This record gives sequence, C-alpha cells and structure tokens, in this order.
Amino acid sequence: MEDKSKVKTTKIADIFATMEYGENFENLNKAIEWFKNNENSFFTYIEKSSEAPVGTPTKLNDCVTGEILYKIFVPEIDTITNVLMKCNEKTKWIDVNSFQRTKILKKLASEIEKSIELFAQIECISRGILSRDTKNKAVPLLAQYFHYYSVIAFSFKADNPKWKPKGIAVGVFSNDNALTNLGLFLAPALAAGYNIVLQVGTKLAPAAFLIKDLATSVGIPEDAFRLVPSDDCELLPYLSSEKVAVLSLFVDLKSQKYRGINSSGKKILQLSSYKTPVIVFDSADLDSACEGVIASAWGYRSLLPWSTNMILVQENIFPVFLNKLKSKLKSLKIGNSDDKMVDIVWGGESRSSKLSALVDLAESQGVEIFQTEENSNKWCPTLFIGGRVQMNRVLTSDCQEADDVTVLAFRSIDEAVNLANNTRQGLGASIWSENVGVVNEVARKLKVGNVWVNSSYGSSTPAVAICPVKESGVGYFGGKEGFLEYVEPEIQSVNPVRKASSNASISVASIIESARRSQENWSKVPKIEKSKIFQEYAEYLDNQKSNKSNLSDWIVSTIDDIYESLKDSYRETPNLTSSYNLNTLTEPRGVVAIDISQSENRKLIFTALYQGNAVLLFSKSTCSSEFLTKLCSLLPRGVFSIVPYSLEAVKNISVNKCVNVYFGNDINSVFGCLPIAESTVFTKVSDEWSDIHRKVTVLKNIWTDIGKSSSCNLGNY
Repeated sequence: MEDKSKVKTTKIADIFATMEYGENFENLNKAIEWFKNNENSFFTYIEKSSEAPVGTPTKLNDCVTGEILYKIFVPEIDTITNVLMKCNEKTKWIDVNSFQRTKILKKLASEIEKSIELFAQIECISRGILSRDTKNKAVPLLAQYFHYYSVIAFSFKADNPKWKPKGIAVGVFSNDNALTNLGLFLAPALAAGYNIVLQVGTKLAPAAFLIKDLATSVGIPEDAFRLVPSDDCELLPYLSSEKVAVLSLFVDLKSQKYRGINSSGKKILQLSSYKTPVIVFDSADLDSACEGVIASAWGYRSLLPWSTNMILVQENIFPVFLNKLKSKLKSLKIGNSDDKMVDIVWGGESRSSKLSALVDLAESQGVEIFQTEENSNKWCPTLFIGGRVQMNRVLTSDCQEADDVTVLAFRSIDEAVNLANNTRQGLGASIWSENVGVVNEVARKLKVGNVWVNSSYGSSTPAVAICPVKESGVGYFGGKEGFLEYVEPEIQSVNPVRKASSNASISVASIIESARRSQENWSKVPKIEKSKIFQEYAEYLDNQKSNKSNLSDWIVSTIDDIYESLKDSYRETPNLTSSYNLNTLTEPRGVVAIDISQSENRKLIFTALYQGNAVLLFSKSTCSSEFLTKLCSLLPRGVFSIVPYSLEAVKNISVNKCVNVYFGNDINSVFGCLPIAESTVFTKVSDEWSDIHRKVTVLKNIWTDIGKSSSCNLGNY
C-alpha cells in the first residue's frame, strides 16, 4: 500500500498563485515532414541529434526550437550568374495575358492562406518566430498583397505594350525582413509580368521556398521564378547583368557589407532596416503605451521594418512610465518559439553576444542599464536609460540586432520631434497621446513615411503605399504607387552635349544650403498663393509673345505646362479607406536637382515647385534662360536656382546630403562611379504627370485609433 505521506499533492490555490499551467509546445510535425520531402540542390535537412535536450537552441542558423537542423548550400557568384541566365526569355511571364495573371495570382493568395499552419511551423523552426505572430500578422497580410495586385494587374492592363517589362526584376532580402516584406516585391513584380529572381537570407529561405512551391503549383512557370538562398552581400552580379532591369533591395545600403556600383543605371528600389522611435506624452494611457512598446521592441522577434529601439517620454511622467515598463518586462516569460506559453522569444547566441558587448560598453561609460535578468550573460530585454546614452554614443549600428531599447526624457513637443527626426531612418514613428491637438502637430512635424497613433502601431495594408524618406529607402512599396514602380512608361534616353561652365568654381554647396533653408518655408506656403505666382509668370510670358516671335511656340507650350501642372497637382491620392482610420498626406521631397537633359521638361520644374520643393536647375544656357530668370525673381530667394552645368557641380550635388533627388536621363560619369548607397539619389522621369507627381512628392500615412479624431483634416492646403 502506497504511503500517503509521500504522495505529492498540488492545491488549486497554489496553482492560482503561480499561474503555472505546465508545458504546452507547438506541434511541428507538418513542417518537419515538409523539410524531409522538399530537399533540393540548395538545401538539406538533418534530424537533430538525440543527445541534444528538447528546447536547446542549435548553433546552426540560430534554429531556436532544436527540433531539426537544416543546412543551406549558398551558391557562389558564378551560380548566381547562371541563375540569371536560366531565367530566360523563352519563358515569358508577360506573355500570359492580364486576365490569366489575375486568376493565377488570386490562386496563389488562396494557397498561401491555406498553408498558414505550415508557414507558422517553418518560421518557428527556421527563425524562431512564435506561431501566433505568423498566423495573426504575417501570412494574412502576405496573402492580401497577392489578392490586391491581382486586381491591379487587370485594372491597369499591365500587358499594354507601353508598359511591357524588358528584363528581369531581382529582389534581395536580408534575414531581418518580416515575411510580409516578400509581398512588397513579389506581388507587384509578378503582377507587372516580370520574370523574377529572389535572393533571400538563409534563415528566411525555407519560407521563401514554400512560396515558390505554391507559385509553381498554381501555374507560374518555374523558369519565371528563380530563388537564390544566400547571405552574401555582393550585388555586383545583378548590377552588371544586362538581363536585370529592376533591382529591389530590402537591405541597409549604408552597411559596408553591401557592395556594388550602379554604372549601368538600373532602376533601384530600396527599403532599409533602421528601427523606429516611439514618443509617449503625458496625456497617453501609460499602461497601453507600455504594452505597445514591448510589442514593437521585442514582438515578432524584433524583425523589421516595424521594430523600435528608442522611446521618448515626456519628462513629467518619465519615472512613472519607466517603473510601469520595468514591472511589465519583469513579468514576461521568455523562451523558445515552440513554447506556446512564452511572451517573447529569446534572442539566440548571436544576439546575446552583441547585446553583452553593448552592455559592457554602456557600463564602462556610466550609462544606467536595466535588464530583466540581473548578473546574467543570457539574452534578455534591456533598457538603456537617460540622455547619457546619446552623449556617450553607446548606440551603434550593431545594436540593430541586439534588441536593446533606449529610453530618453523630453520637455517640449519640439524637443521630442527633433530627437525623433535626428536619425537616419524615415520609415515611421509612433505617437502615444489622447490629445488630438498634440497628435496633429507632431504628425505634421515628423519626417517619416508612417505615423502610428496609440495602438495602431505597425498598421499596414496593401492598398496604402509605404514611402521611405531620408536614408530608409528609395521608391514606393505597396499601393498603386508600388505597382507603378514596375510598369512606368519607358523613358527615351537623351545624350546631351555637356559643356563645362565658364564659372566652374561656383559654390554649389552654398546654393544647396540656401535651397535647403528656403524649402522648409516654401513648403508651408498655401497652394493658392503658389498658384498666384505661377499665374503671374504665365501672364508675363503671354505679354512677351509679341516681342519674342522666335520663341512664341516655346512660350505657348510653357504656359500650357504651367496650367496643366496647377490643374493636375490637385489630383492627389485621396484617403483610400476610412475603415483603417487613415489619413494620407502628400509632402514635398525637399531639394530637387534637375539635370540639363531634363531642363526642357517644364512640367517637372513647375510641378516640383508647386508641390513645395526647392529646385536646382542645370541650365543649357539657351535663350530661354531669360524667362527662367524671371521665374526666379518671382519666387522666394533660394527656392529656384539656375546653376551652370559642370561635372564639378554635379559631383558636389551627388555627395551633398541635402539633395533629396536628382533627375536626369543618363547616369553620368559621376553617379556611375559612386557606391550604390550614394547613387540612389539619381532617378529618371517621363513627361507624364502621374510619373512626375510621384517622384517629386512623398506620402505620409497617419494611422490612428482615437475615434472621430481620425476624420480631422490633416491635408495640405
């Protein structure tokens, strides 16, 4: 008979006090079976050694579940060249008519939705992402991109000869990208009819392989969709290939790892991986703000682009907010991705070592540090507290992968905005406040492409374009604008005769600085006042017709371009949908340079000015300069400057960080020799208004969850 004194019993009250429910692990059998059945020339899968305890992170690829090891064979540069060759012209995805492409892309979207469980298990194994994050966020949005662009492909009739793609579209993704980012490239490129090559990091590769398998199963030709798993940062094979027409880069071009020169003038789209700031005001719901900070900083394994690493808190609530944040962090359960009970997934060995090095540096410089696990070398959520972080420059580019968060105090709205804007990133920022006036003011002042108010953080939808500013990227991603990046009309190249200016020593730097200062004020001038200036200029030209008969045709066409620019500039992107509590604003690029090869594109000049940009025009020194000089006299000083062309002037502009975009038809000897990160300021433009308007403006999406205040008019006047 069993001795009852030795039987262990657990009281319900004890369970309630600890809230421990025991182990609850994910069933990963479906993914493991998929791994075993889908080996190919690029990867193999090896079952885990029986000696390794369950839940022990593996060293290979930071596979956090320990269920299996997988090895990916990374192709050499020669192999990448062969992949480009095999993506041949015999298999032309564009030859499939738009209606058939629509049906195929809709089928692909449906298959992605049906495979949601398999995607979740694969991401759990390969990248340590909680299944609930993949199921609730990543896969539904990924499928929506294919649904959305299947309709766009048909409605825009992308098989129109004017838009017919020539060449291959290449997408390059680092491991830091969220799964949904693949949709930002794959969906519009396939909808436009491109054959594509997709290069992904080795950790993201398994999910990408599944997408390719599904694409082949619904009817996309295998040769039209090539996949390259690689962590190699060399971009030269794509930049040098004549077959590549568009290169979409979801990497940080400022990193020394990414090399290449765009000497052939390929179209470059880029979305980088800088983290975003969060601003918390004293009118915010602090408990909700703390939850939002935790989700944005450590949720979804801190994968970009919506991750954050800087929290700005109003000074009078700084101690209260910090104590709440620390308390909530201490209550989090950290573990492996196959544990359903964890709140956040531990960072793995590589992130642990980077975080440890950063903590040691901070301690040596006297920075206040908070960690959920004291005296531990294991990865855990970490806070760097106070302004000394900024002064001592503890934060480096390496901390993008260390999952630490800096918490700083601010006193005024302007100080908060300046701190948030004082970064290289321009992808997004978050505001926490219940004060509508504060939200409206801060949203206008932030130099970012997305502003999230309160719990709307990270909101996104395929119908809304992401427009990165500053060093966060180039081009549009998502929305109608993202599709137009792949199907814009072909631009006829012009080879102008370039003559050096007689005044080669002109100080272009001073002109740019003057333009930068004047542009900020010019952008605030109401459009009705700008219209008056252009109307006055048109009247001046009309009066000159009788005296300048040899230029009458030029004058007439210029007047027509002025009125067309004023008329069409009102056709701005409307608020696409109210169900997302979204307001979309159009803002100027900033300082715009126009090369002599585009100086006859008067619509570009007037539209750029009308939208609030400052314009630097390299003149051809033709007789029309007299009339352009008159336009300079009507505008505020520095808003419109005519610069004599010289290679030295172009060189100075190409490296000046204040120039936001440089328009020209041919990538010249200066831009062609610059690293790819520097040459992305160069772009081409047609004479169609829709193309011009997209390229002289940026979109700012303001997402809000504070009820009727979302209907407040935040537009430009």
